[in-house]
Amino acid sequence: MKVVPQLLYKHKNVRKIMVDGLSCIVHKTVDTIDVNTDHFLASHVLSVVLKGELNLETYYEGESYFVTKNQLVFIPKGRYMISDIIPKNGEFEAVFFFFEAELLNQFLLSIKKQTDLSIHGFNLVLKYTDKIRVFTESILSLYTESASKEVTKIKLLELLYLIYNSEQQNDFLQILHSLNSRKKRNIEELMLENFDKSLSIEDYAYLTGRSVSSFKRDFQRQFNTSPGKWLIKKRLEKAEYLLASTDQSIQQISVEVGYENVSHFVNIFGRYYGLTPKQFLIQHRINKAV
Repeated sequence: MKVVPQLLYKHKNVRKIMVDGLSCIVHKTVDTIDVNTDHFLASHVLSVVLKGELNLETYYEGESYFVTKNQLVFIPKGRYMISDIIPKNGEFEAVFFFFEAELLNQFLLSIKKQTDLSIHGFNLVLKYTDKIRVFTESILSLYTESASKEVTKIKLLELLYLIYNSEQQNDFLQILHSLNSRKKRNIEELMLENFDKSLSIEDYAYLTGRSVSSFKRDFQRQFNTSPGKWLIKKRLEKAEYLLASTDQSIQQISVEVGYENVSHFVNIFGRYYGLTPKQFLIQHRINKAV
């Protein structure tokens, strides 16, 4: 499971322009097609495509966005996405502006303005105006190396104000206010589909449109156990099945059931079954041979 923006910090084709925690500005350039890549968004992101095409499909109510050169798309945090990167004339280039929730809340408090427009049926694709273009180009040309983290939030807030002080103000406000108006989703359905993702309880709560406390309460009522205990049981049951029925390595299985840290997976598996994954595999082969 790939979690962004964290994954982008390690990507060879990504330049970290500004980084402050999960708020950041990164520049990505690639020359090959990259399709069917799944990601989980840990921060809100405003993506600007400069060259090529970006096709996004989220697991949230079947949203799908096709973004071409000189377009922006705002994708809220907590989305699972399948992305296709399609270079044009051998090039794909984009700038990604990631915003932590606290930063967007700070911006909304500063403008002290609400919108009376409906938050249903609006588009997350915005126009790449001349002012946003000049801002983006200045970021790329002035900050040739990673800037100090103190600058990051200043520049991200500047971008928010540029969009706000434009003809897109109402559309932009609808997007931002919708972030606090998420519909509650069926917990059982979402958890059964995504228990093997490398996500925290806080992430699952956000995905279901609940606070952490209400998520835990609703989960306990529905499953008669805590989310943490349920996740361990489901992930290890899948790991047991994969160990017994496939030739995948322990490291591959660890990642496939939501544990990116193999040592952590081995320890949890050992405590649950009384055997390490390797010991379990050996025992399974002996029993199968008898």
